[in-house]
Amino acid sequence: MIGRARILSLALGLAALACTGEADEVGGDETGGDETEATLGDTPLPSCEAATFIYEQIVAELQLPSPDPAYVAELYRGQPLDTSGESPSAGGSALQRWVREVDARLGRVEAGVLLDDAAIEAALTTAADAPDAAQVRLALIDLIATLRLVASYDLRARLADVSEVVPDPERDPALLRAEWDHAWCTWSGVLQPLASEADAATGEDWEALIVTGFEDGYAGITGPEQPWAPDEFATKSAKQIVEKANFGVVHRMVLARASEAAASADVERAREALGLFTLLEDRVRERNTPAVELIATMLAGEPAAIDAQQIETELAVAFVKRARKYCDEAVQSGVLGTPDGVKGAWEGIIYTRVVLPVMSERLADQGFDAAAYLDDWNAYLDAIEADDPDAAIALSEGLVMWNCAVQDALGIAACTSSADEPG
Repeated sequence: MIGRARILSLALGLAALACTGEADEVGGDETGGDETEATLGDTPLPSCEAATFIYEQIVAELQLPSPDPAYVAELYRGQPLDTSGESPSAGGSALQRWVREVDARLGRVEAGVLLDDAAIEAALTTAADAPDAAQVRLALIDLIATLRLVASYDLRARLADVSEVVPDPERDPALLRAEWDHAWCTWSGVLQPLASEADAATGEDWEALIVTGFEDGYAGITGPEQPWAPDEFATKSAKQIVEKANFGVVHRMVLARASEAAASADVERAREALGLFTLLEDRVRERNTPAVELIATMLAGEPAAIDAQQIETELAVAFVKRARKYCDEAVQSGVLGTPDGVKGAWEGIIYTRVVLPVMSERLADQGFDAAAYLDDWNAYLDAIEADDPDAAIALSEGLVMWNCAVQDALGIAACTSSADEPG
């Protein structure tokens, strides 16, 4: 077994490599070579790999009965090299520098403070001052929750940057591949374990869907006609598949952790559910805003009092509204046969998958068939891709009907894609 000192040494070594100027290089002369040779994950990303390595060590430390908060602080902040008087991780470890960079790039700053870095520092302070191992563990659960949130924001932003670019013959496609690879590195190192666990618990295939999205989007970065003009049908859809499927994973894990917490009055499970819920908050706000405080308060309270079914219902109110937008958007907005039409259909498919268990339960007495409904969504996607208005219109009517039926069953006053629930 590798000891803590050895792990810290490895983390610092990776951090030093990430600071040498050799980190995160992209291919220099790829524009003149065979663009088809690149595959997902090819870009050298030492800084990302160093950051996710440290993240994994922090997660591993939390698995111990008595995690060491000082060791976790050393991992996150980085340590100076006493022999030279210089630090290989100036400004923190590779993990801390990543958090700070994401905060700065995405404007997660308030009164000059980087919000997520400050939250992690607060968790480290709480852990250091904790009176017992149980309180240390709760503080570290909060720390990991913040790192997952940063990963989610970073992933979404990088995929958006690639999927929304304007074709440019002066831009090396390797630059876009590096961004996509960085998102892949972040997901693989931080969020992928959640997908594996969710699939194991539910028998679903979220992880495979996300991986396929990454692969298809990466392949589309090099366009079919010009290498510098990405295939928007591929990249725009892939961005939505990865992003929305990750929401699906987190949704399943919030419910799983909430159920586990309630069943065994487990404070740690409740705390992890609360941390995971932060990744879904922006999906719930403006569709079911009152539920944000309700769910957060419930998960922060007595674990035995948690009502996982109520949480599922409140989340369904928000997600079914989001799905409603895409039931007929391609038809109503006239985007059949376009990348925007196709990517919207994918958003609808995945949001629908999130709420499908609730639809099956609430609409059972109306003859709802979950498999047939998903088949209709897939047929609708095909009709959009084929620019077939007759088929798309006919299919959208059924998609809207069942979506509105479950909205009614959930007590939503009027079928909507955007109206918020009253406070």
